[in-house]
Amino acid sequence: MTAVLEMPRAQGTTIPRGDRALVDADGDVVELSVEAYEAALNAALGVMGRRRMVTTGEAARLLNCSARTVARILDSGRLPFTRNGATGRRMVDVTDVMDYQRHERERMEQSLSSMRRAAAEMGLYDEDDAAYVADFD
Repeated sequence: MTAVLEMPRAQGTTIPRGDRALVDADGDVVELSVEAYEAALNAALGVMGRRRMVTTGEAARLLNCSARTVARILDSGRLPFTRNGATGRRMVDVTDVMDYQRHERERMEQSLSSMRRAAAEMGLYDEDDAAYVADFD
């Protein structure tokens, strides 16, 4: 199935099914990658005050991890979800996924900073690399 646009500048432009494109008010057509389409859709829905729900697989792609890892995160209660109708598939809000990712990044940065501070207080950092290397000679 294809869509044929009937706008002044885009008249007769055919967009094959499965392709993603952005059409502005003047009829200009811009082809979008999957990532650009997802970002544009999420931004548009956010501006309109609507929520975009994604599957655990899509959340896994956003978080750069496996769907099983997302399932464990959902099971632990760290990320809210809803069940989708009769299939019972778990769906998560994109904004919740992005908030979770930001929160986890901040938590990891704080942990790393704390470990660095503890290592410095315990004297685990050598001030003089030459003295450290000499210990191995």
